[in-house]
Amino acid sequence: MPPATFKRGGTPRRVGVEFELQGLAVDELAGLVASTLGGAATPVSDAEFRIEVPGHGEYRVEVDFAYLKDMAKLKSLEDRDASTLRDVGVSVLESVSSLVVPCEIVAPPLPMIEVAEPMDALVAAVRSAGGQGTRHSPLYAFGVHLNVEPPNLDADTVAAYLKAFVCLFDWIVWAGDVDLSRRFMPFIDRYPSEYENRIVEPSYSPDWPALIDDYLEWNATRNRALDMLPMFADVDEERVCSRVDDDLVKPRPAFHYRLANSCIDEPDWSIADPWNRWLQIEHLANDPQALEDCCRAFAKDRERLLTSLDSKWRQEMQKWLID
Repeated sequence: MPPATFKRGGTPRRVGVEFELQGLAVDELAGLVASTLGGAATPVSDAEFRIEVPGHGEYRVEVDFAYLKDMAKLKSLEDRDASTLRDVGVSVLESVSSLVVPCEIVAPPLPMIEVAEPMDALVAAVRSAGGQGTRHSPLYAFGVHLNVEPPNLDADTVAAYLKAFVCLFDWIVWAGDVDLSRRFMPFIDRYPSEYENRIVEPSYSPDWPALIDDYLEWNATRNRALDMLPMFADVDEERVCSRVDDDLVKPRPAFHYRLANSCIDEPDWSIADPWNRWLQIEHLANDPQALEDCCRAFAKDRERLLTSLDSKWRQEMQKWLID
């Protein structure tokens, strides 16, 4: 667990988990989630299901392809004769996208101290049923996303987590063996170097407007390994929407961490794998002196000519890791 498992007000910090995978039809996967966790699956469309689990809330199982979901939803609303052409379109999309478009299990936010048991049960059930993960095919750039509530939703706390993430990025990519197919795709880009240099400055301690504006200047996109748009939209939705026109940005008070592979079909993998690397961010962000020292070292390393070509910073980073 991280240094703080409760928020300032005394309520438990929560984390939501999203798994991308292939190998199971969306209805089959929804039924599996329901039977594993003791819930009831309800279809929203041919490509989207909701599963209400007592004590947890609503899980979602869906085809992770916005256009296909929209087409399927329209198909379910129209009468069959009027939607013949649309039926054909959905069928074609389903057959083509089945090679590269994952299904996704989206869990509701659960208390950190309670999340391991249901996630381990889900991973085991999906693995047994034939679910396929990132390394099953070069085309499967699948990920696991963690939506982690901060201990305090204030600008200083959030800036500390951003600093820690920037310092740890190279080490996380190496330690997590982030798949090449995922690194070549735009979904988990690192922050631009100009932004990284800005936020690791020891004097960088912005208020909310400055923190959000600086982020949007270089990162007005969801395609970041640590996507801050959901949290920033929760804090100031108008400010974010003025720069980002994307209806997939859903305001929520959580870090959207997207860097981990989805190795759901590998027998020795569990949610503990990406979670333990996230914990390095937690520990560094909550140790002010270590964070300041690490940021200074990171800035100094950036002055080297070969900093982007060798592993020296990753090796240097070891001294700030928690065993």
